[in-house]
Amino acid sequence: MKRLMLVAVIAATALATLLSAATKSYDVVPYRGCIAQTDSVAPNNKVSQYYRNTLDSLSVVSVWIGDTFTSDRFQVEIRDSVTGDLIAQTRNAGSHASQCWSWLPCTLVTTQGRQPVRGRTYKVVVSRPSGAAISFAYDPTNKYRYGCLSVGSTAHDGWDLAARIAV
Repeated sequence: MKRLMLVAVIAATALATLLSAATKSYDVVPYRGCIAQTDSVAPNNKVSQYYRNTLDSLSVVSVWIGDTFTSDRFQVEIRDSVTGDLIAQTRNAGSHASQCWSWLPCTLVTTQGRQPVRGRTYKVVVSRPSGAAISFAYDPTNKYRYGCLSVGSTAHDGWDLAARIAV
């Protein structure tokens, strides 16, 4: 009986692990002390990450936000990397960062009923509606080999934005 219960617990844990892994399309955590900041002047006041989508829908993007400077909001957009079409974005005026140096979950809504396509490359763009600079974390070890981080119009091959994209 104890063995049967142990097997059931192991199976439930394994299933939960598999399901949580299957619901993320991109997952890069901050690497050591790798923190950077954008300019506060357009077009260099945005940070973006190209990624290859593995999901049928998107509902949240979490971004590791550094110093928030003010109680400003953050806007996240998912755009088609080829056409530039807007696929999804944060609700209303964006997500409010309640604390510095933490994950900021940004709930997404799709645009005009558009849904992401598996296997297609998209661009996640993080900005502030006020145009203020963004302090963000990244991983310079090229953990995610299917895309790169860009600050404004400058691409950083091998760098990946600390973010999570999930259903």
